[in-house]
Amino acid sequence: MPWSTVLRVSIAPRIGLLLVLWLFAYRDSVTELVTRGYWDSVAGQSSTLLVWTAPAVAACAAWEGVRIRQSRALQGAPARTFTSVSLVTLAPTLALGVLAVVLSLGLLLPQAAGSPDGTTAAIVALQLAVVTAHTAVGYVLGLHLPRLPAVPVALVGSFVWMAYPAAMNVFWVRQLNGTNLAECCELDQVAAPRSIIAPALVAVGLLVAAWLVTARGRGPRLLAPVLLAITVAGSAWIVNPLGYSAAEPRSTTARTCSGAHPQICLWPEQRAAAKDVATWATDAHNRLTAVGVTTAAQLSPRASTPTSDDIRAQVALSALPGEIPACARTGEWPGNQAHGPLSAWLTITAGADPEVVATRYAPAEVQAAERALERPPQEQRLWFRQNAKTLTRCDLQPVLDAERP
Repeated sequence: MPWSTVLRVSIAPRIGLLLVLWLFAYRDSVTELVTRGYWDSVAGQSSTLLVWTAPAVAACAAWEGVRIRQSRALQGAPARTFTSVSLVTLAPTLALGVLAVVLSLGLLLPQAAGSPDGTTAAIVALQLAVVTAHTAVGYVLGLHLPRLPAVPVALVGSFVWMAYPAAMNVFWVRQLNGTNLAECCELDQVAAPRSIIAPALVAVGLLVAAWLVTARGRGPRLLAPVLLAITVAGSAWIVNPLGYSAAEPRSTTARTCSGAHPQICLWPEQRAAAKDVATWATDAHNRLTAVGVTTAAQLSPRASTPTSDDIRAQVALSALPGEIPACARTGEWPGNQAHGPLSAWLTITAGADPEVVATRYAPAEVQAAERALERPPQEQRLWFRQNAKTLTRCDLQPVLDAERP
C-alpha cells in the first residue's frame, strides 16, 4: 500500500493536530515547574505530557486495529506477515508518538542551557518506549474488542493508567508509568536510574504481552498476563526504595566553590551569575555580622537564576536552626511564634527589599520585625538573641513586642 494511502486512511494525522494544539495549550502549566537551565529537570518535566500523548496514540492504534479487523487483511493466507501488516498500519500512529515526544521536549527547550547529557537521552528513550507500548496495547484492543467500545476503552484505560497513579499513596505504583519523572529535579538532584529503568521494563512488558496476545495458539496468550505480572512485580521491587521521589542526590563534585565569607558553591547551571551571587552574599554576610549575627560558612544557592533577594534571604536564614527541637514533637513549642518575625528581621537586615519580604511573611510577623528594626543596633542584637533561644527550647516564651527585652 502506498504511504500516501496509509496516511490518508489513518486517523493519526487528524488526532495528531488536536494533540499538538493541546500540548501547546498545556505548555505553560509545565514550564513553570522546570528548574531553569537544568536539562534533567527539562527532560523530567516533559514526561508530564505523556499523560496526553499515550492515550492519543492508544486510541489511534485501537482505531487502526478495528479497521484492520474489519478489512479482514489478517485472515486467510495473507501475502504479508501479521507483523509487517501491523507495522505499516501503525506507522502513522508511531510517527505521531515520536513527534509528540520530541515536541514535548522542544516546548521546554527555552528553559534549558548547555548540552543534554545521558540522563536526558535515557528519559527521552523511556518516553518513546511508553508511547510504543501504549500503541501496541491499543492496537490489540482494537483487534479483539467489539468495534464500538474498542477506542473508548483504549483511550480511557490509557489515560487512567497515566494520570491516576499520581494521586495514589502507593508510591511504587506512581513510578511505573513514566510520568513520575516530573518529580525531578532540583539543582542538587539527578534522575535516579531506578526511576527510569522500572517504567521502561513495564513498557517492554506491555509490548511483549501485547505481542503474545496476538500469537497463534493458547500457550502464548496464557503467558502474556504471567509475563506482565512478573514485569510489574520486578519493577515495583526496583523502585520501592525511592518512595514517591524520582530523584537522588547529585554529586557535589559538579560544584565549584570560591570565596570565604561565605564560601559560595555553585552548580554549572549557576556559574553565569557567580559574580552577582558573590556580591550579594558578601554584602548580606557583612550586614548581619555588623549586628552580631553569625551565618553559615558556606552558601549553595537553590535557584538556577537566583535574585539578590533570594541570596540575601538564604544567607540570613542560615542563622536560624534548621530543625525544630525534639520537645516540639511531643508538646507545645512557644518559640514557633518567633520564627516568622526573626526570619523577616534577618532578611531585611541582610539588605533584601522590605516590600519583597512583606510578601513572604504574615503581616503580624513583618510588623514585629519592623518594630525591632526601629531600635538601636545593640537592642536589636539583644532582641534577636533572646528570641532565637526560643527556637531551640520549649520552656521559653518569645518577646516580640516593641518594648525593650
